[in-house]
Amino acid sequence: MPRVDPHRVATAGLLSFAVLSLDAQNTSLEPGRSPCALDDGITPYADLREADVAWERRVWRMVDLRDPSNRLFNSPSSELAQCLDLFGVIRHGLLNEEAITAYDPGPLASDDTFRTPFAGSGIRAIIAALDTVPENRVGRYVLKEDWIFDKQRSVMEVRIIGLAPMVGVLGEDGELRGYRTLFWLYYPECRQLFSRWAAAQGADERPVSYEALFALRRFASTIIKVSNVFDRAINEHKTTLDALMESGTVREQVIHLGFDLWNY
Repeated sequence: MPRVDPHRVATAGLLSFAVLSLDAQNTSLEPGRSPCALDDGITPYADLREADVAWERRVWRMVDLRDPSNRLFNSPSSELAQCLDLFGVIRHGLLNEEAITAYDPGPLASDDTFRTPFAGSGIRAIIAALDTVPENRVGRYVLKEDWIFDKQRSVMEVRIIGLAPMVGVLGEDGELRGYRTLFWLYYPECRQLFSRWAAAQGADERPVSYEALFALRRFASTIIKVSNVFDRAINEHKTTLDALMESGTVREQVIHLGFDLWNY
């Protein structure tokens, strides 16, 4: 079983809810000068040797922004209402800071291997198209993650590998017909950016970053695919309620396997 994504590369919505434009906020978004901007930094991942990986599984999951549990990705908490939502942060990182890279999902929107980066003009055109059709908002995110059991530390660890915003597709009657993937982001490259933007106010009144929301698993999601020999998603062989039940079953299997390995 491979331990490293062979396509991983080293270089590797909703429109902004901000009251002011990014250009107008440039001075106030510096860490320490605004409740929206943080300087907490990130916690590095623990070193992981291939020999210590007793088990791993790649999982894809859907984060639906219509779920109230995910409202902080859609709109920051009331104390931080002037701050950016998650897609606003991504947009700022791509266009203003140029600190992260967007990758082409391919003609079938199924390529999540981070092989083909968009040129600057390409990603600007994609985001500009969203501005011209405000109804086509980012309503979902897909997470690509690795579940790994490290026998050296006796822990089950989840590491997010990729993040993809999905925009709603409307029919001629204005009804939502589905979602399409805009681009993929290599999540380890995004961690620093996400750690510098506040999404919520913590219990101790300290702002909580988007990176912390992901690290603490403070979101609701549905498993849509698990690595398998056929490389197919759950909805390709299950539908409606059967797909939902299959997703729940896979989730329980992954969690219980982690406990079994730890006991062993």
